Amino acid sequence: MSIKTFKVVLRTMHKGQHEEFAYVFEGKSLLIGRASQHSKADFKLYNDFVSREHCQIYMKEGKLLIEDLSSKHGTSVNQMPLVPGQPCLIEPGDTITLINGLIEFMISIDNDLTQDFTPLNITFHQNVVIKEHLQTVIINEKTPIKMPLKEFTCFKLLYENLENLISKEEIVRHVWPERIGDPQQIVSAEEIASLLYRVRKRVNGHFAIKAVVQKGYYMESTLSINLSDLS
Repeated sequence: MSIKTFKVVLRTMHKGQHEEFAYVFEGKSLLIGRASQHSKADFKLYNDFVSREHCQIYMKEGKLLIEDLSSKHGTSVNQMPLVPGQPCLIEPGDTITLINGLIEFMISIDNDLTQDFTPLNITFHQNVVIKEHLQTVIINEKTPIKMPLKEFTCFKLLYENLENLISKEEIVRHVWPERIGDPQQIVSAEEIASLLYRVRKRVNGHFAIKAVVQKGYYMESTLSINLSDLS
């Protein structure tokens, strides 16, 4: 059984806003809102008619939903206005519009990503104990692995979302919260790569951290056997 992943593509006629996309899967939501200094939106829109927290797209029990967050100028799905606070089911091919069609989102299924996350083996779960106050991880009752705070936070995020894609933006929000919103302290791709390299070394032999180009990272257990080995 594959992990169902939807791709949300933003298209807009507004000057200065380029087409971009993000992914939604179980446990991952997308907040759409106006760009501002302290914006928590995943899709930041540079338009004064967009509310700071305009609407939210999320998955629940395998179904993709959208909810208008009492925005001032409303949200529509296939040209039908949403009732604020009432979730609406959306599917691949549906069109979400804001501000009378000026901003448009398209929903599709990312087949490549779905294939990447189709389990091909039987996995034996690691016995992992996370000791928050000590910033320590104990795997299979072996020697505790002590980590610096940022490495520990990154490992914990990936482990709690084992085999699920985590975007670079999500890693930054968890590991470098003090730098969010500060244009002078933007976290570089090199910093993220360096952090993940150090975490990999800490848990080598137990977990592997893999990259999905332009999408993010995921962690998987290395204690697995291929189905072909059982035949």
